[in-house]
Amino acid sequence: MDTELRNRKPASGDPEQDLVEGVPATGLSTANKLHNLSPPSAIAASSPASSPASDESETTRGAHARIQSDDLTKFLSGRELTTTQQENLAKESEETAYGKTPNGIIFRVPATKDMVSELFDMSKKKSAFDLITLAVMGFQIFLFFTLPTAWKRWLFLFLFLFWRAGYNAGLGYLLKLQSERRALVAWAREKGIFDESRGNPWYEWLKVELSCKMEADYNFETVPIEYNTWLLYRQLVDLILMNDFTTYVCFALSWLSFPAGAGFFSHLLRWIGGLILVLFNIWVKLDAHRVVKDFAWYWGDFFFLIEQSLTFDGVFEMAPHPMYSVGYAGYYGISLMTASYMVLFVSLFAHAAQFAFLTLVENPHIDKTYNPPLVHKKRAAVLNEQVLNVSESMSYPASSSSSTIGSDEATTLVACGSKDMYNTYFRRDLIVFKNFDIFRSTDVFVALIIIYATVVPLLVSNMGPSFITFMIVLQALFWRIFHSYVLGAVLSQQSINKFYTKHFIKHGGTAQDAFQSWKSIFNLSNSMTYATFFLAAFKMYSIPDDWTYGTVLLRHVLGFALIALHIWASVSVFEVLGDFGWFYGDFFIEESSNGLFYTGIYRFVNNPEKVMGHAAFWGMTLICSSWSIFILAMFSQVSNFLFLHFVESPHMRKIYGDKIRKDAGVVKTVKAATILPQKVKDEVSKIREKLGETVDIKVLERTRAVSGKAHDFVEGTTELVHSVAPKIQEMVSSSKALLENSREKLFVARTWDDMGVYDMSQYSIKLVHEKSPKLNANGIPTYELGERITVEWTAPLNHGVKDWIGIYKVSSNSSYKATNIASKGRYLFIGKNIQLGEAEDGVDDHAGKGDGEVIEEEVVWVNDKEICRGRVVFWGDKLPWFHGAFEFRYHHHDRYNVMAYTPPFEITLESHEATDLSVPSIGQTLLPYVQRCFNLDEDTMPYNVEEKFVMINETIAQRIVKGIQLFYGIEFAWEVVTLDMSCMRLAMRILTAIRALAPFSTQPSPLSTVAQQLAPASPVSTAPISPVAHMSNGASSTGG
Repeated sequence: MDTELRNRKPASGDPEQDLVEGVPATGLSTANKLHNLSPPSAIAASSPASSPASDESETTRGAHARIQSDDLTKFLSGRELTTTQQENLAKESEETAYGKTPNGIIFRVPATKDMVSELFDMSKKKSAFDLITLAVMGFQIFLFFTLPTAWKRWLFLFLFLFWRAGYNAGLGYLLKLQSERRALVAWAREKGIFDESRGNPWYEWLKVELSCKMEADYNFETVPIEYNTWLLYRQLVDLILMNDFTTYVCFALSWLSFPAGAGFFSHLLRWIGGLILVLFNIWVKLDAHRVVKDFAWYWGDFFFLIEQSLTFDGVFEMAPHPMYSVGYAGYYGISLMTASYMVLFVSLFAHAAQFAFLTLVENPHIDKTYNPPLVHKKRAAVLNEQVLNVSESMSYPASSSSSTIGSDEATTLVACGSKDMYNTYFRRDLIVFKNFDIFRSTDVFVALIIIYATVVPLLVSNMGPSFITFMIVLQALFWRIFHSYVLGAVLSQQSINKFYTKHFIKHGGTAQDAFQSWKSIFNLSNSMTYATFFLAAFKMYSIPDDWTYGTVLLRHVLGFALIALHIWASVSVFEVLGDFGWFYGDFFIEESSNGLFYTGIYRFVNNPEKVMGHAAFWGMTLICSSWSIFILAMFSQVSNFLFLHFVESPHMRKIYGDKIRKDAGVVKTVKAATILPQKVKDEVSKIREKLGETVDIKVLERTRAVSGKAHDFVEGTTELVHSVAPKIQEMVSSSKALLENSREKLFVARTWDDMGVYDMSQYSIKLVHEKSPKLNANGIPTYELGERITVEWTAPLNHGVKDWIGIYKVSSNSSYKATNIASKGRYLFIGKNIQLGEAEDGVDDHAGKGDGEVIEEEVVWVNDKEICRGRVVFWGDKLPWFHGAFEFRYHHHDRYNVMAYTPPFEITLESHEATDLSVPSIGQTLLPYVQRCFNLDEDTMPYNVEEKFVMINETIAQRIVKGIQLFYGIEFAWEVVTLDMSCMRLAMRILTAIRALAPFSTQPSPLSTVAQQLAPASPVSTAPISPVAHMSNGASSTGG
């Protein structure tokens, strides 16, 4: 229903394999295997009109799927088709879709009918579901016309909130379960409601009710269970959505009023504006349904996927998530017509609930289904020895590369260079208060200046209030002038002749020094611009005596709505541009300006800064109702427009030239609107050109208006608190541990009682070693941290289908009859066909988080008895990544009955020479551990210390820094791994950190340092020093 367009093209297989029951696999990509889903980027790249491949999420969410006529033409290779045949094929392809279930079954999707026309057309047959929906709607309408106004106002408020909760909470919960665990399909399969052989009494009834509204191409008995489950789910959706709409209209009409103080002209304008919004809402809904059809309208891709090509169309070019954003304009039109604040506030609440539904239900499913991690090829080893500021004695020669590089390798090297550039120029830079670090001088200066400029004026009492107000407004004006005009002039000269960079080079600096300095100045200026404006607005604001007088309440509502719009727009812009765009990186870093990508919010507008970049300023103006603030907001808006026109636009044209897009999505939609006369379209085009809509995307770089980062401010403040008061962290850790222990104690293990039917002697579980296991001093088998562990099990033939094996600390469980703590995702089912998403509530399911391998079980004879035997391999997230003694436990059928367990074994880090702390030795020590962090994946793990990491993510980086801390006692943030990207660079950083953190008694004297620099040094080694842990115990390399 209200969903961002999701008729995306999953991957497909070989056309010869895709012929299912004689149906040609129309529109199926031959580049992918049958059971794989092709990434949206591959689809987008196949068409010149598509968005860039890098825009995966928006491509998948904003594309209109329809089978193109030439797909069938290509399928019928070698056959000449007449014009009429081609037209017929095109028509057929428009009306035909092929679906694919999660297990790879491809089927022709039966046509469905429009719900509204079917429901209200009395000449058409009604199903029992339709009659229930009409009966509930009719009863509510009857109550509306019979109850007194005072009663029905509150009754329909309750009814609307009930149906809205059924929509956002009820349907959202069901979709969440279906997305994460395929729970609805699993329930239908378990109950057998679509399986005639199961004898379910509902089978025949459902067959009649679901078939009565379908076309002849629908066969209840042959379509996949996913499709029938979706059809049944649709009936619930129809019931809830129709009653949600009905009760909202009844609720709004119950609160209809005509304010006595308003004249006829005021009422007329109110109703005209409201009707325009309602008509616009209707157009959005109709156009969206035209584009997405019933499949996406009813969240079909939670059940199965369709095989169709992708194009952008209609309202989905005009606004992001149109069914959730502009698709609710009718709420505000009705609120305007009813002249009721109650209707307005309830509408705002319902709209917010819809966005929560999008954020918590739809977006996670879209990301999981259509935006899988990209699989990169291995990169050539590239080592930039100057990335870290280390001495020459710590350098390590990079291996020579081949003189010839293939096209794939060349592309990879370019990507590596871009990544290295980003890591060189951007290091957790302060963005307002995001990434705030109390130990970084520039961050402290920004915080102090903002506090001084905003708090001190409010505390001054020995000056007149008028003078203080004047100074506050003057301060806001000064920072706006500095930000827009002074910094604008600097950027303009930087674009023309590298003015800013030249200054630093002249005085012995570098381009990187210039950019680092610019980032600090820009962030301070941007922060002060917003801080001082909001201070001035706060000083001008006074709490109203009567909130119901005039437009007081309306001004506050609209003001806060504009501030929220500003926050959303700023966050959306930053998501697209990142740090590079925030700090005008293309004025300083030429090598990164490779092209333009109109993704995210830029798909719909060329320059959000012009449209929404100052919405918060106007919101504060409405709330304050002050002419001084109005003038200040107008000056800010004009200054920003001049900055865009005279600074950014020329620079964008200089860099990107004709790559700059002429028309944004909104403009295209307006131009394509058939309801507008040609003259209106021409005038709109002229106005757009006059306003300079052709300004390039990067022009928006300053867009991420600081004020929109309220949540970032909270995040920065939290980091500040943790930095200033380390004891708080200790309290948090202690509380976390306490809660964890409490959770374990409160954990209720679900077990089966009828265990007597199983022969416990046939259950066993043991560790399997490919070579002789390592034993510790106590004779216990030992595994290295991250090393794969293979477990072999045996069980009777009647063992549970969902038997599973989990790994636990030896000290965690008090009983060997039942496990009494959660597995925390470290478990595997013994059955190869059991998916993690199908786990019942009994197991602490972390589906999708872990790794591991299940080896097919077999039936063997042991002691003249037939038993089942199999193996499972634990690796990746299925293993604990910390020291300790552990055991494996075999559990019965999705419960916590322990059927067998292994003797204890130990997980440790491999030993290393603590005294040999040269760069090569550290790198060689890290390499095998890092390889295990990559799950020994041959396509991604490094093979030598110089090789760049591939496909690094937070999980892998967290493992690496945890190992570094265990090895050397050095704590790094996981982002450090993404900066260094090789064992060699990490070794350099570790050695530098060890030296920097060594106690003063172990630091070499200045004289010895000079002697070391003068002495001939090996390029691959450094003088050994003791690790930090040993130094803290008093070891000293220089004597005491």
